[in-house]
Amino acid sequence: MYTDILIPTDGSDNVEPAIQSGLDLAHRYDATVHALHVVDSSPIERKLELTALETDLETLPDTWYDAGDAATQQIATRAAEHGLDAVTEVRRGIPAREIRSYITDTGIDLVCMGTRGHTGLDRVLLGSVTTRIVRTVDIPVLSVKAKQELSESEIQGGFENILVPTDGSKPAREAVIHALDLARTYDATLHALYVVDRGAYASRPGWTWDELQQVLEQNGETVVEDVQSRAAADGVSVAAEITHGVPHQAIGEYCDEHGIDLVVMGTHGRSGISRRLIGSVTERVLRNSDEPVLTIRGV
Repeated sequence: MYTDILIPTDGSDNVEPAIQSGLDLAHRYDATVHALHVVDSSPIERKLELTALETDLETLPDTWYDAGDAATQQIATRAAEHGLDAVTEVRRGIPAREIRSYITDTGIDLVCMGTRGHTGLDRVLLGSVTTRIVRTVDIPVLSVKAKQELSESEIQGGFENILVPTDGSKPAREAVIHALDLARTYDATLHALYVVDRGAYASRPGWTWDELQQVLEQNGETVVEDVQSRAAADGVSVAAEITHGVPHQAIGEYCDEHGIDLVVMGTHGRSGISRRLIGSVTERVLRNSDEPVLTIRGV
């Protein structure tokens, strides 16, 4: 499913969990690893716009490029230890723009990116570069939180319990495809979760809650039964649950209760305003989840 995996790096410790996840995925799928560092020229470019000064961006300090070379070569060395092919590149420009350009230029089919931690403002801001990539690229993006310490299982790599929240929509169905393949590859248990959204009642004037709840529960049964059937056909161990509540909160609680170590979710399509919106539930899970989140864009 994945043949070329991109790991953008800024050389900081924050990206280490993403590097580990990216290398493990590449090992499992025998994929080529791409390590990319972007020398960020955006602060200088913004200053030039404000001052109308002229300067040559080619004269950015050599140490900035040297740091990028070191960061990407470190990933390449670790990839070689896994017997994997690796490609390294250092570019100059605005990070999100250069990452998107690299994806297009090289045919990347999965990006593994580090995000900020999970306290204070970091719960609100995923990290501007990661957010822009999740919102604007058409390929899967694995967002991995920066952590102070990694558990033993995280150090060793691998996923044991994969959660796919689903509502039967096209983006959710796309996510199920990836979740099934990952569960089969990692010999993991796939968890299918359908949340009967209490907030849906406000958008259904003329319905009683009992009527709407019955319809939603019936839809949930159909959706999770479909995932169970497909998992059984693929020889994947599966658990399914229908619960009630606020979707992103219910997803977080399920992760805590069942030891989930990867969440796979669909996002909006790629046209119009949806390029700017991840999807309210998915975005909230991305902000709050301590587990890696793989977002799949419904195109």
